[in-house]
Amino acid sequence: MNLEYLSLEKEIVFNWFEGLVTKSIAQLEGKPLKDGKLDYYKQEFLKQYCTHFISIRTLATGLKLIYKGRENEITASASVLVLIRASLENYSMFYYIYRDSSDFRDTYFKFWSWFREGLMYRQRYNVNRYAEKLKDEKQEIDRILDELRDYPLYQLFTPKQARKYLKDGKWCFSSKRELLENAGFSKALSNNCYNFFSSYTHPTSSSHLQTSKADYKTSSGITNTMLKPLFICSGLYLYNYSMVFQEINNLLNEKDKAFVVSWCELGRELMK
Repeated sequence: MNLEYLSLEKEIVFNWFEGLVTKSIAQLEGKPLKDGKLDYYKQEFLKQYCTHFISIRTLATGLKLIYKGRENEITASASVLVLIRASLENYSMFYYIYRDSSDFRDTYFKFWSWFREGLMYRQRYNVNRYAEKLKDEKQEIDRILDELRDYPLYQLFTPKQARKYLKDGKWCFSSKRELLENAGFSKALSNNCYNFFSSYTHPTSSSHLQTSKADYKTSSGITNTMLKPLFICSGLYLYNYSMVFQEINNLLNEKDKAFVVSWCELGRELMK
């Protein structure tokens, strides 16, 4: 772990990670897809993460929320923390599908189960002009189920889990915190940071107290502290992305790799 990289100003860290993520996306753009949708969504995961990352950077660098009659305004810290939680969930799901699998059959099952769950969720929409599309997607849901029934991971479901899979599409039975720990965060960091971010995502008393009682200096301090899990997540994402795509591994120079690995190591050690 190189402490020099961990003590850089946040703007330098934002710039470095944003550059590496955007270059990684550009490096794979237009390349042939060996496994169709399964490969396509490897890249879409990182693109969504990049969108969250740039949005966080925009909101976290001194933006003030203006309310009439208030002189000492808060930052957009609540919005930043909600986006950081979304970023952590994006990365942990990418890792679970594409890296935390014993073989290609497990990856295949996880990906198409994830895809099927998304299609099933869309079946809840009641929009007349999309009726035909939803009908086609229902056929796709049935086709995927027929194909996956014989896969080993399906056979490992308990009867209760199998019912949830059939009815709701639920296929991942690990908690969000367990997924983060599996993906490289220490157990303490996974539990504490996810609980904190969740308090802002849901309308809890905790989030209202923390937001309403914070002045600009206090909310800036909260935001700056909570950027650390985002930077750890970015390091872990790039490291694992480079394991999935050799082109990305070749893209990173030695200094980039040392920077990325330092943040990965911090994720395993922080609050251990």
